[in-house]
Amino acid sequence: MANIAEAFEEVLEGIKNPEERRMRIMLEHNLCDRTLLWERDNKIIITPLPIPPLLLEKNKEVLSFKNCLNVFPKNVDINLSEAIIKDPVVLRKLITIIKNNPGINISPYAVTPSFISLVCYLKHQNLNFAVQERPAEGSDWTVQYLDSKIGSRTEIDKIKSKNINTPQSVICRNKSEAVSAAKWFYVKDFSCVIKANFGEGGWGTIMIKTREYKSWKDALEKINAEFFTDSIWDNSLILVEEYIPVKKGIFGGYPSSELLLSKKGYQVTYICDQIVTKDGKFLGITLGKNSLNGKIKNKIKKVSMLVGEKFWKMGYRGFFDIDFVLSGKNQTPYIIETNMRRTGGTHIFDTAKSVFGENWDKKTFIISQDSFYYGEKILSGKVIFEKMREILFPINKDKKGVIISIINKWQPTFGFIVIEKSFDAAIKMHSKIKNIWNIKN
Repeated sequence: MANIAEAFEEVLEGIKNPEERRMRIMLEHNLCDRTLLWERDNKIIITPLPIPPLLLEKNKEVLSFKNCLNVFPKNVDINLSEAIIKDPVVLRKLITIIKNNPGINISPYAVTPSFISLVCYLKHQNLNFAVQERPAEGSDWTVQYLDSKIGSRTEIDKIKSKNINTPQSVICRNKSEAVSAAKWFYVKDFSCVIKANFGEGGWGTIMIKTREYKSWKDALEKINAEFFTDSIWDNSLILVEEYIPVKKGIFGGYPSSELLLSKKGYQVTYICDQIVTKDGKFLGITLGKNSLNGKIKNKIKKVSMLVGEKFWKMGYRGFFDIDFVLSGKNQTPYIIETNMRRTGGTHIFDTAKSVFGENWDKKTFIISQDSFYYGEKILSGKVIFEKMREILFPINKDKKGVIISIINKWQPTFGFIVIEKSFDAAIKMHSKIKNIWNIKN
């Protein structure tokens, strides 16, 4: 279930400008195309809007997916779970599928209150199905709590040791306190990051780097401009933390680990490096051979297992990721947040496993990007595939090339996955994409 926008419903509903709200919702819904790449065969993909038929068929073909069906309600605003219950055709289809496949698992992007309501509704129909990613009984609250910047930081700081590092931080009740905290950092000549408690993908993040502002007055103007033009800062706690100067990796020096917590225990599924803009906005990831230094990777895995154990004992179940930054001084990983859901790397990891099997990390280097701007005019999927045809996966039956993961219906962007044998080859392939679309930088 691609209930991506639903996971951020409270924040999206708080946007006062109707057009901005609509665009934010569409931005989240647009990411649902990549849901097709989660896991492998024998699946029903429920999305708020149909996956473009050409994209659906092409990816099913190149990845040899079997028995995959896309189902979608007639009308969805933000909440996919509610839309399913209100759509008799989709609801009837879903009930029939469960009856014909007793014990089938229902797997969401994120466990939300509305998703839990949908599960309860289906249970009342005496249907036999599983929800393996729902928290343990009495622990549903852990999803939102640990997904917040302040909740996760509070719990991780309880287990801080020589292996776990987090930035120095201040919890603020409102914008006024956040300004005071940011000034405190600035006066001490420390750069800082201001974070909305439920920001996502770089939305709700302000970086105040001291070297970029001549005075506190200039920095304050930047903060106020953000505070008073974006409703994400309203009526919520705000975290202000020290900015950790980054030790650059291949792309960004922002490693991330994904974990899966089940009834049996916890495991790290993959570790990647994130591609982010200088303002902290997420673009994609790198994954595979040599995407991270081996020692750093081992440190991150050790820390991730400690956090996984903590969250598992609290009753959380399902996917989540831990985002790090690498300190420029000594390459120490600092935890900056957790995201209690599938993430922007889940479909990349699942694709790597689909193509290369369990030893994927020894066979490939992958670069992904979710929003590649190709021009001013929105083009059809047919045109996009045609322009990219010479580099589409697989190239001459070899396991390399580009998989298109997302086709944006509202902006001139698409998402892609570059699959290559090495870092150098992946960079060359990335450059070919830019050349095809005449992108200069």
